[in-house]
Amino acid sequence: MALQARRFHGKPLPMPNYNFSDVPWCAKDLSGSSLFEVTNRQHFNDSIAELTLLCNEASRRSKNKVLTTSKKSSTKPLSIEYIFDRIDTDDPLWGLMVRTDTPTSFKGRPSNVKASPHWKRGMLQGFITVTTFTNWKSSFRFDSLHEMAFAGDNDDLEEQMKNGLRKYDEDGSLAEELEATVKGGNPHVEGVVYPKIAEIALFGGLGCGKQLLRLVVEHLERLKSSARQNYDYIVLQATDNSVPFYES
Repeated sequence: MALQARRFHGKPLPMPNYNFSDVPWCAKDLSGSSLFEVTNRQHFNDSIAELTLLCNEASRRSKNKVLTTSKKSSTKPLSIEYIFDRIDTDDPLWGLMVRTDTPTSFKGRPSNVKASPHWKRGMLQGFITVTTFTNWKSSFRFDSLHEMAFAGDNDDLEEQMKNGLRKYDEDGSLAEELEATVKGGNPHVEGVVYPKIAEIALFGGLGCGKQLLRLVVEHLERLKSSARQNYDYIVLQATDNSVPFYES
C-alpha cells in the first residue's frame, strides 16, 4: 500500500503518443530499429508507462498465439507497481531499449510510411534492465531441493520436469554455488547484496527478446570487476509462459 500511495501522489506518468497495438514486431537482426543503452534512472522513470504498456501488449499477442495453437493459459504481465518498485530500488540500474527507427510493416519487414500509417519513429519495441541481485529476507536461501522450490509450477511444467523435457537444477549443485557466493548487508536497510550475482530485473519485447538477452550477457562478460559487481552468475524471475523462452 505504501508503494501505491507514493506512486499515485507522484508526478503524472508521461504517456506515449502512439498505440502499442500498432507497434511492429522487431526484426530478428534489429534492422529498422535503434538500440539504446540506458544508465539514467530518470530515463527509466519517464518510461514506466511505456514499459507497462509494452508488457501488456506482449501478453496480449502471446495470448492470441496461445489461443490459436493450444489450450495452455498465459500468465499476467508485469504490473506497473512492480516495474516502479524495481526502478526505484534497484542499485545499480542499467539497461537497454529498442525503438523503431526505419518504417517497417507490422511483421517487422521493410516498408514505407504509406503502407504503415500508424508507424512512428521511437515506438518502444523492447527493454531489459540489469542490477546486482539483492534480497530483503533474512531467511532467504538458494535451495533447488526444497519442497517449495517448484510448488508454484502448473501441471504442464511439472509434467515436463518428470519427463525430462525441462532444464532445472536437478541435484541442487547450482543452488549450492549461488548460496556460497559472497554476500553482505542488512535485510532491513540496504538489503543483502550478492556482488557476484547479476539479476535480470525487468524484461519485455516484441520479437527482440533473444537479441536483448544476448547483448546483456555479452556486456556482463566484458564488464570490469569492482567491489560492487564482479558477476559470475545471472538470475531472474520467470512467469510460467516465459520459461520455454529462457530454456531455448
